[in-house]
Amino acid sequence: MQGQQGSCFSYLHIRVLLLSIFAYLYLYCAASNAAQQPALDAQWLATQRDLAHEKSVQDPGQATEFLELVLTQQHTRLTPLQRSELQLDLAENYLLLGELTKAIELEKQLANELAVLSNESLINYYLIKSTIYSYSGQADKSLAILKTAEQQVDLLGNDKLRSKVYGALASFYVYNHDDIKALDYFYKSYEIIKRSGDLLDLAYIESTMAKSYEYLFDYDKALQMQHKALAYFLENDLVFDSLVSYFHLAKVYLKMERSQEAIDSSQTMLAMAHKVANENLVYYGYIILAEAYLFEQDITRASHYLALSNQFFDKLEDVANIANHLYIQAAVELAQNLTEQAAQTLAKAQLMSEQIPIENSITSLLKLARLQTKLAVQQNDYQLAYKYQQDFIALNDQHYNKVRELSRSRHKVQFDTKQVELEKQLLKKDKELNEFALLEIKQQQALQNTIMFSVLLLFLLLLLFSWRQYRLKRKFSLLANTDFLTGVANRRKIMDFAELQWLQLKKDNHNFCLIIFDLDHFKTINDEFGHPAGDHVLKAITEISQRAIRDNDVLGRIGGEEFLVVLSNTSRVEAVEIAYRIKSDIEKTQINYGEHVLRMTASFGVAQKGVHLNSCKDLLKNADKALYTAKERGRNRVETDE
Repeated sequence: MQGQQGSCFSYLHIRVLLLSIFAYLYLYCAASNAAQQPALDAQWLATQRDLAHEKSVQDPGQATEFLELVLTQQHTRLTPLQRSELQLDLAENYLLLGELTKAIELEKQLANELAVLSNESLINYYLIKSTIYSYSGQADKSLAILKTAEQQVDLLGNDKLRSKVYGALASFYVYNHDDIKALDYFYKSYEIIKRSGDLLDLAYIESTMAKSYEYLFDYDKALQMQHKALAYFLENDLVFDSLVSYFHLAKVYLKMERSQEAIDSSQTMLAMAHKVANENLVYYGYIILAEAYLFEQDITRASHYLALSNQFFDKLEDVANIANHLYIQAAVELAQNLTEQAAQTLAKAQLMSEQIPIENSITSLLKLARLQTKLAVQQNDYQLAYKYQQDFIALNDQHYNKVRELSRSRHKVQFDTKQVELEKQLLKKDKELNEFALLEIKQQQALQNTIMFSVLLLFLLLLLFSWRQYRLKRKFSLLANTDFLTGVANRRKIMDFAELQWLQLKKDNHNFCLIIFDLDHFKTINDEFGHPAGDHVLKAITEISQRAIRDNDVLGRIGGEEFLVVLSNTSRVEAVEIAYRIKSDIEKTQINYGEHVLRMTASFGVAQKGVHLNSCKDLLKNADKALYTAKERGRNRVETDE
């Protein structure tokens, strides 16, 4: 037994020894082979990055596949610097494709290798980090890191990289609704690219600038610049960039209510989508089609394209895109009377919208309030519907205030641009005159006359611009106080006027009244005939009401279909008489819209100043309560606050 145990013990030791020898030999050979492999030099890295750039220009999806393969195959041979440079390129392409999660994973790896990066690569890292912050809703951090990149790039003297940083700053300001700063950085980038003669970069910057003009509500300029960029992309068979341009064109067409052109652009986009590696891009074509057919009230097609887009919904990572998708889905569900599903969808959309800063999401919140109102009506909860409608009115006022501010900004940009052009022309003229003076002393008198003429011309031009500024100031004042659709006083103006009249009246003077009236069933006009018909009706009602009131009375529009009349030195009896006159004129007037003849009615609330009221707001609340009573009692009637 002892002999057998000793024999087994020796046999096991021999097997272990042999396995150890084989393992050592294997590791030695592997290490020798690795040592014999040639090192990857700077030329190899430059070649790989050039190839990746060429693929990215054609299709970022192909570039990501190529870079992932290179990083995998050459993993053991790459130096930390080489790996970081390739990862930077890969992260940029991930962001182009909207693959935020993958970009974040790479950024975390790069953050550990910042010490090996060159100054130029470090700035590219900042741009990637900033974009990730921006997509994640952290605008402050995004801007801070962009400003760091701007400070550092100015020290390098690299025009191409400087243009890239300026373009990134411009894009940041576009998506954060500071369009004047956006255009300023766009023009800085544009000037650098124009000097370099790089037509591809020029097309890129023009395509991105178009989005800034879109947010400035200059849709014609946005279309012009996007079409110009698209022409270059199509001519050079740049499919991915063409798809992006078609997508932005479709968005502008939808904002202009040109739904058929939006459909055409999206169909063209889908027809080209099979040519790129990333199939997720078809989502944007489907969702635009769903929204366009929803606008056309073709619910069957809208539902069809929404179902197609739902295949890619889980891959969306941008909060704004997710919220927009849910709004479209809720609108389709409401059109199909799927009330419970619509309620769940809107609850999800509201959670998404809360992640977007309020100043950047007014239009998104308008969609939410409109859909919530429609949902509450379908649920027969009219009190909640009224609350949502009031929210919508308040947001709508905020939205149009923003529109007016952007309109002012657009005119200022145009004025500043022309002023800069004029200054350049004058500088050029002065230079020519100085050269002429050096060459021809005998013509000194003629030169003096020319200078005097130039000064006079400058003076006249300054007078012209001053006059134009004065006219623009008057125009802006009018825009700020006038309802853009009907031409009467807007909410802010009529409210200020009512408050002023209240203060000017003596304390014991009760002859001050307000009339609030609201069009009955106005929503059916928009639903049956479209929003242009609704606008036509509102203009007609304004004209009818203006004829019915007295010269000293003031009419204003305070909401979508709600109006306020301020009557100074007027008793309740007189105010009721005027309200009945407006009501009668509206009721008996036919409103022609195309081949249709429309009839409208309105409900009225009248309130008179009394000793028990402390402010104009109290009087307004009484009038509003009277209006609500008129609606509860069957509409098309006049009620007072007695």
